Amino acid sequence: MDQEFDVAISFAGSERDYARAIASIAQRNGVKVFLDELYEADLWGTNLVESLSDIYENKARFYLIIVSKNYCERIYTNVERRAALDRAIRDKGEYILPIVIDDSWINGLPKATAYLDLRRKSVITISETLIRKVLGKSPRKIRLPKDIHISRLPIGSLSAEELKQYLLDLCAQSRRSGVVAFGCMVYDETTVELRKLLRDQDYWDALDKVSGPNFEIFAIKDEQKYGQDVSKSFELMTAASLSRSRSRGYYFSKLLKEYFNEEKMALAYPSFVLFLVENQKVTHCRLIPLSRDSTHKVFLRLQEMFTTIADSIEEWRTDGAKSASSLWDIMKKNLLEQDYTIYIQDAPKDSAKAVESLSTFFAQ
Repeated sequence: MDQEFDVAISFAGSERDYARAIASIAQRNGVKVFLDELYEADLWGTNLVESLSDIYENKARFYLIIVSKNYCERIYTNVERRAALDRAIRDKGEYILPIVIDDSWINGLPKATAYLDLRRKSVITISETLIRKVLGKSPRKIRLPKDIHISRLPIGSLSAEELKQYLLDLCAQSRRSGVVAFGCMVYDETTVELRKLLRDQDYWDALDKVSGPNFEIFAIKDEQKYGQDVSKSFELMTAASLSRSRSRGYYFSKLLKEYFNEEKMALAYPSFVLFLVENQKVTHCRLIPLSRDSTHKVFLRLQEMFTTIADSIEEWRTDGAKSASSLWDIMKKNLLEQDYTIYIQDAPKDSAKAVESLSTFFAQ
């Protein structure tokens, strides 16, 4: 059988954004995908019933279906579904890959068929699973196309360069959208339980759901350094005073010192740094320290905080407000009501410079 595609994606128009994102990520990582809009010229003027039936029955190794109520009611999706079911019955192998977004199911598809759920897993997670299914292995680093919503990736899943470019593109969008919000969870090597959380996709998928589409989150690694206050005038010091001066040591955060110019300041882990960018300028940078606790309790606190921030953004958008200052006023009020402590930080004002400098702390 002449199979031109690794996977053909079938969906209702209401789910096109999902299909487009999955197709784009899969293609960027070496998977050949059929998505109708990518082959518009080839389909133009053809009998769509015949063309689509042939593609979904004969031309792809896998058939990925985004199952929804709308999908079950559309004419052309039923044509695609019937063609795929004919192929599945004929070949008796793993061909149909269902993704669900609600409680709908496809007539004729066995209920025992394993599926992925977009209500519980992110587009990134599902795309990575598709890549692994097609290629037989997971990419060491996920490669992302531009303009893809990537939030909620476990640390180390995306290269520092890719994450930097994504955030630069996100900040550039503030010229069109006015204000963008993103933030980073800060950890160090001593926070073992937190690092386990940050590497667990299930936790990230849960955080993805509560933080919504307008707030990006990622993680950065800090270090605690040790410094000493010692006078340079050794020749004028007695042995006793020299001993005392050598004992005046202190720990400080590399992130606070090198990025925020805060000298001799330690940082609690985990902490969260929130950025608001307006017209490519960082207007607000806030540090929110959290209490070190069990993985589950830290997760619950993060979940609560991201829900509060996402709800604040939605409240701001609903009120028709435009400025970053008005957004921060709502966020500040809601966060303080939840008993979060907030510190003002002095980040680089130019958003590109802010991201470039921050990228040295991205997990490799």
